[in-house]
Amino acid sequence: MRLTRRGYAVCGVVATAIALSIGFGPRSLNAIVIPAVVALAAAILQVRRAPVPAVERTVPNDDVPDTTGTVTLSFDTERSYPATVLDALPLGLDGDAEGETLVGDDTFAYEVTYRKRGEYELGPATIVATDVLGLVERELLAPGTDSVLVFPRVRRLSTAARHDLWSLYDAQISPRREEFDGLREYVRGDSLRDVHWKSTAKRDDLIVKEFVAETDASSVHIAAGAARTASDRMAEAAATLCLTFVTSGIPVTLSTPSGVVEATAGDDRQLLEHLARADGGAVPDDAADVVITASEAATRVRYGDSETTFEMLVAETGRANGHFAGGQTGREATGVTTS
Repeated sequence: MRLTRRGYAVCGVVATAIALSIGFGPRSLNAIVIPAVVALAAAILQVRRAPVPAVERTVPNDDVPDTTGTVTLSFDTERSYPATVLDALPLGLDGDAEGETLVGDDTFAYEVTYRKRGEYELGPATIVATDVLGLVERELLAPGTDSVLVFPRVRRLSTAARHDLWSLYDAQISPRREEFDGLREYVRGDSLRDVHWKSTAKRDDLIVKEFVAETDASSVHIAAGAARTASDRMAEAAATLCLTFVTSGIPVTLSTPSGVVEATAGDDRQLLEHLARADGGAVPDDAADVVITASEAATRVRYGDSETTFEMLVAETGRANGHFAGGQTGREATGVTTS
């Protein structure tokens, strides 16, 4: 517990009044000294009785870098009091997490911006309780943290690059796609290549073709590794390539130095969660269908008989915060070298 600047000023006034009372008599100064002493005593008692609140923190959804969301803190306490709240923010997140509120009655909210891929903990909150006059303050630490994930950036590949990568899967399943089995309604994760446009035109819903043993098709195996200082590059390239497959109805098995993830068609969440936490290290499987190797100089991608840089695969019009824009077309846009 300590005095605020205002509290020190009041103490100074009291000390001056007492000094003057010695020379000129105390009666004329009672109107100053007694109220000031009473105010200080009441402030000390109020702040001493301020309890540590239970904090419930509402955090934004997990997202990609440069996304801004709102963090809201609510306080559960038996006695309300004015305070300054400071929520601890780690490196990788930006925000003005300090402000004044009435603990116990009001909430405290602030904006936070994700800056870098990773898993981060918000909190604990430091609460500087004060009295209603702002004379005394006491620092309290409210336990409890909450975590957020910042996913790697996901970029859009050029049309030619996407077609080249899809051909890896087509080569695996083409023998099993020769036998047509029937038609059914489109579900999330189905490839647009399988849409039966004539049937779709006659109905309001998309209709897709189904093939014998299609559900037994193997996944595309992607392996990624990086120098310790280039793990963000690795994660960005792996996320982009993985989502290119799974959002097109193609299952993926992803191997990184941090582990293995098997994602079904349309399931991008566990891939992004894994890549948000993934560290650098050696490529775990050099014989994978797609091999990503990242260094400070460049990120290289090898698939089939081709090898290129990740930047050459990305559509030049790019993306912002995970929202895709259109890309280049034409096979020459990939800059792929073929052996």
